Amino acid sequence: MKTVVSKILIVVIIPILFVLWFHHHKVINEEYTKLTIKMPNEGVTVIDEKERIEEIIDAINESPRSFGAEKPWYNYELASLIFENESGDSKALHYMTENQNIKIRFGEIDTDLVFEEEDFQESENVSAAVSEEVQEKVILEHGTVETYSINGQTFEIIPYHQPYLDFMEELEAKKGNRADLFSAHVVKPFSKEIYGYEYSSRDDPFYVPPVNTDILREMIVQLDDQYVEISRFIKEGLADSTALLTGSEKVRIYLQPHSPDFNYLEMGGVVAFAADKDVMVLQIDPRKYTEKSIKQTIAHEFHHVVTMEVSDWSYRKHHLLDRVIMEGKADTFGKLVYPDYDVAWIEPLSPEAKEKVWSFIEENKGSYEMEDVTMLHMGQPSSGIPKWSNYRIGYLIMEDFLEKNPEITLEQWTEVRADEILELSGFGVGD
Repeated sequence: MKTVVSKILIVVIIPILFVLWFHHHKVINEEYTKLTIKMPNEGVTVIDEKERIEEIIDAINESPRSFGAEKPWYNYELASLIFENESGDSKALHYMTENQNIKIRFGEIDTDLVFEEEDFQESENVSAAVSEEVQEKVILEHGTVETYSINGQTFEIIPYHQPYLDFMEELEAKKGNRADLFSAHVVKPFSKEIYGYEYSSRDDPFYVPPVNTDILREMIVQLDDQYVEISRFIKEGLADSTALLTGSEKVRIYLQPHSPDFNYLEMGGVVAFAADKDVMVLQIDPRKYTEKSIKQTIAHEFHHVVTMEVSDWSYRKHHLLDRVIMEGKADTFGKLVYPDYDVAWIEPLSPEAKEKVWSFIEENKGSYEMEDVTMLHMGQPSSGIPKWSNYRIGYLIMEDFLEKNPEITLEQWTEVRADEILELSGFGVGD
C-alpha cells in the first residue's frame, strides 16, 4: 500500500514542481554588461547601456510564460540576443520577431519585448566589422568529392559548404528575406540532389534559416581547415563499421555546418541523419566535435543506411514502433562497433519514466503521426516523458531481444521488422 501511495505522490508532485519551476525560474541570473542584437534583416547592433540591459533582462525574467507555441519555433523568424559579461562569458536567447516573445525550453516568454529605433543605431565599430566581413570573400580549399572504398563498399565524402556561403553573400548584398534566400540557395538544391525533388524546409529542424551568419562563416572556414582530420575520422569510423556489416550501395556522406544558433553540446558537436539507403548527412560544429563523436555518429547512421537497403524500410510507411526500433538497432550496432559507445541519448530511463514511455508507445505504436515521434524525441516533462525516449526505449528493447535471441545474427536482426523484434524481445510482457 505504501508503495502505491508513494508512486501516486511521485506522479502528482513531479509535474507540479516542474510547472512551478517553469513559470518562476530566472532565465538570466547573472549580470551582463553588453548585449548584441542580431535581427534577421536589420543588421547587428550592440547595447552597452547598463540600465537598458537590466530593463531587458527584467522583462525576460518577470514576464508570464506559456508552454509550447502557436506553431513550431523553427517556423518563426528568429533574432539572437547575446548577453556578455566582463569576463567574456555569454548567454544567447532567441527572440521571435513575429510575436516579440523569447523562446525558451518547453515554451516561450510572453515579453512583447519591442526594441526601440535607437536600439538599432549601429555603432561605428559594428558597422565597420560588418562591412569588412561583407568584403572578405571566403575561398574554400576542399570542395570536391573524395571517394573511399573499404571492405567491399564505396563511399563518397562530399563537403557541402559553398551553398551556405552563397546564401550569406546574397543576404548581405540584397538584404532579402532570410528564409527565402536560405531555401533557394541551400534547402531546395540540396533536397533535389539527395531526394530528386525540391522540398520546403518549413518543418525541418535541420534546416532552420541561420541568424548568426558571422559565426556560421567562421565555422565554415574552420570546417574547411579541419577537413583532412574530419575526413580521417569518418574513414576510420567506416572501416570499423564495415568490419561488422556491409551494404552494396555506394553511400554519399555530405558534410554541412552545424547550426550556429543552437548549442547541441550533448551531441558532441555532430548531428546527423540518414536520408536514404545511399545518403547520410553530418552537420558538424568545428569547435566541439571529437574523434569519438564523429566515429560514433558514423556507426549509428551507417546502420540506418544498411537497414534501408536490406529491409523493406524504403518501400512502406513507418509507424511509431518502426521508428523506435530503428533507433534502437542503430545504437545497438554502435555499441557493437565501439564497446565504449556512451552517447547521452541511451542513458537508462528511471523505472517511473520507463513505465510512462512504454505506456505511450504501447498505446500509439501503430501511429503514423510525426507529432508522436517528436514528443518522444523532445520529451514532455509534464507527462513524465524524458527527451530522447524513442532512442532510450528502443535500445532497451534491443537489449532484451539480443539477450533472449543470441542465435540471431547482426545481419539477420538488421532486416527483422519492428513488430517481430518486439515480440521476440518479450519487452513489456509481465512488467
